[in-house]
Amino acid sequence: SRNRDKHLFLLPEPMQDPEMIKHSISSIAAAVKYCGMKRFSEELAYEQKVSESMNESSLDLDEVTTLSKPNLQLFKLYKENLKAGVYPPIEVVYDGNIGFLVKALVRIRKHTIVTEYVGEVTTVDQIGNTSSDSLMNLLQTGDDSKSLIIDPSRIGNMARFFSGINNRNYMSKKKANIRTRRFVFDGKCRVVLFTAKEVTAGEILHYDYNAGIEGKSVGEMVQSGFYDTSNFL
Repeated sequence: SRNRDKHLFLLPEPMQDPEMIKHSISSIAAAVKYCGMKRFSEELAYEQKVSESMNESSLDLDEVTTLSKPNLQLFKLYKENLKAGVYPPIEVVYDGNIGFLVKALVRIRKHTIVTEYVGEVTTVDQIGNTSSDSLMNLLQTGDDSKSLIIDPSRIGNMARFFSGINNRNYMSKKKANIRTRRFVFDGKCRVVLFTAKEVTAGEILHYDYNAGIEGKSVGEMVQSGFYDTSNFL
């Protein structure tokens, strides 16, 4: 696969204040509980009829890129830090008009990894069984029974609470401060989210759910697990 890395990822700067750490973790836990999620997870969940062996990056219709060796090591270190309890400095808050939002607790530098997009891995032909508005394309083979989607409605992390943007509104698109990168890791497709610009403390994190599918028809978007974002602010 081609390597398109232009910049090195940065790791989130560890929160130093114990109260901030407690607040961050408790805000995520409260949101997960409120939404009735089955469990919090920082890894892709292969359950029901989908096995990990189905996530074979070579089957994708597009050429899924690899990370550079330095960025791959940084991603691995990010995952190791999570296991050690080092989380990005964010909080999940509830807005009565919009729903859940993710805000930065401190300044976050550009190109900082904020999370991996995880959830239950399901096939495109099964997404009609979910009401989730946070689906993410993982593998697109051209066969709905083998193309994979990440559904974080029951299992997942804070990624499902990130705000989307309205693709049809220029001012809304300007809000996007998070980018996604689908890449190959040990032969499997994964999705990482990172800051596209410097984020200030208190700023809401936004990203484009439909990034990378510009020019496709509505039908193709639906088949890929994407949807109309015109209701986003």
